[in-house]
Amino acid sequence: MRMTEIRTGGTPTCGNDERYYPGIGCLGPSDYELPATPTTGEWVTQQAIYTPALGQPIRGTAVLTGAATTDAASETLTLTDGVLGVDLTRSLSAPIVPGSVRLLLGGWLYRDRGDGKLYDDAGAAIADLDYAAGRVALRRWPGGASVPPAVESCLTSYGQWGQIAASFRTATAPLKPEALQVVATTLDGTQLIATADADGRIQGEGIEGRVDYAVGVAAVHFGTRDAEDAWQPLAVDPTTLRYNAVAYSYLPLDADILGIDGTRLPADGRVPIYRPGDLVMILHAAETALSPSAGVAAAIGRTRLAWVRVTDATGAVIEGDRYQLDRASGQIMFPDLAGLTLPLTVRHTVGDLRQITDAQISGWLALSRPLTHDYPAGETIVAGCLIIGDRRARVSATWDQASWSGAWADAPSGSAATATLNLIDHPIQVTNEGCDTDRWVLRCTNAASDQWELISENRGLVWQGVYAPGGEDIAPINPRTRIDLGGGAYSAGTPYMTIPAAANGGGWSTGNVVRIDTVGAIAEFWVARSIQQSDEPADPAAADGCEIHALGNIDRP
Repeated sequence: MRMTEIRTGGTPTCGNDERYYPGIGCLGPSDYELPATPTTGEWVTQQAIYTPALGQPIRGTAVLTGAATTDAASETLTLTDGVLGVDLTRSLSAPIVPGSVRLLLGGWLYRDRGDGKLYDDAGAAIADLDYAAGRVALRRWPGGASVPPAVESCLTSYGQWGQIAASFRTATAPLKPEALQVVATTLDGTQLIATADADGRIQGEGIEGRVDYAVGVAAVHFGTRDAEDAWQPLAVDPTTLRYNAVAYSYLPLDADILGIDGTRLPADGRVPIYRPGDLVMILHAAETALSPSAGVAAAIGRTRLAWVRVTDATGAVIEGDRYQLDRASGQIMFPDLAGLTLPLTVRHTVGDLRQITDAQISGWLALSRPLTHDYPAGETIVAGCLIIGDRRARVSATWDQASWSGAWADAPSGSAATATLNLIDHPIQVTNEGCDTDRWVLRCTNAASDQWELISENRGLVWQGVYAPGGEDIAPINPRTRIDLGGGAYSAGTPYMTIPAAANGGGWSTGNVVRIDTVGAIAEFWVARSIQQSDEPADPAAADGCEIHALGNIDRP
């Protein structure tokens, strides 16, 4: 705030006197100079302390002593905002070197961190610093300050120079992708900010470059592109160039905890999961909304579909027998829409099965043949394939026993039962969809009433009821094959096996058993789940999970 003039008796007492007026503890005019030709009275030195409120007027009146004054004049000044300006380079025309300013006011120390702001001891930004103009705008200051600010340090540069490109290496590596930020200030004071994407490209207003996340090396260029895409360099102050990044650090874990010796593992823990010769499935899933008409084929939008699942507007899954699907042409037709809530959502997946010819630790894969579908970046999945070989569901062994001790054995134990099942003329029927690899006991619990039970080694009791000659077949449903239709409804599903009633010729005694071994078309395999340190997701739908698909080929003549 500048006090331009205060008159007493028509005579200026102070001309062009600049003072600082903090919001609390304002300093009044002081140290007046004696005019060359005083008119009346005697000049004195006077200091007044006043505490104004922001936006309120300050009224000051200077009075001569030793003589009567009848025409004392006053001037009203108003604090228009809460910013206190300090000119650090009044006698210089050189820019300030970022990070060199330390300012003391009323016991508060303002520190310059090189980003155009001054911070207090608590780390709060309480002032703005213009390096080019050399001025500070204080937004907060201590109450009751009665002395001008003291500049403890301020370094200026002789002349100004800039650079149009830079390269640097971060203090630590590897870096987290998409976590690097580059900041610089042009010679005219404009701040430039750029960030790196997942591929290591650094892009922003006035900055372009690349970063290698693995080693933490980056190179940037400053400038803009004109209408013809020609690069126009833009000089920046090199002292303002800085970066922000997030890097990974790895803590060694006890081999007993891991279960493996990690001595020979890489420091970052990354190891190849694909090798040349492996088979992978390239997958992409998409959704298409349809409002079809009954009996009219509708295009899904893609051809040669691998998997399809249809749901209605309520989220209920529609069984496959409700529609006709042509995977090759990508057409779907609903003969009857009764009971379906439109629109329908078709989730369809396309895929290519390919062999890997080269695999790099960076994740780069070379395939034996070109891909035949479009696979958008960021939405495509590469799934490893575990080769099982030829598979088919089958009954591998059956025999009867007079009794069962409860021990699961791969050979008959004890004497055989008098009766037996006629599995030559009426074999047990299994399907690739419903059959699982398991061992079973079909036991007669009451011969007089033909009461039987079917026990699985892995699942326990799966069926009990009447199994009489000429009666109903035994066909317990495998719940894995039932589809959730919503609202508590499920599809019919497929049985584990079907034991024909025609195979039962009677003659059983209570306690007799038939041992059955089945082999499923889906091979057994172990699944190891590895979870990195993380917080539980707020949305249950975002929880970790996986899908396991069985992929098979059929020989055609």
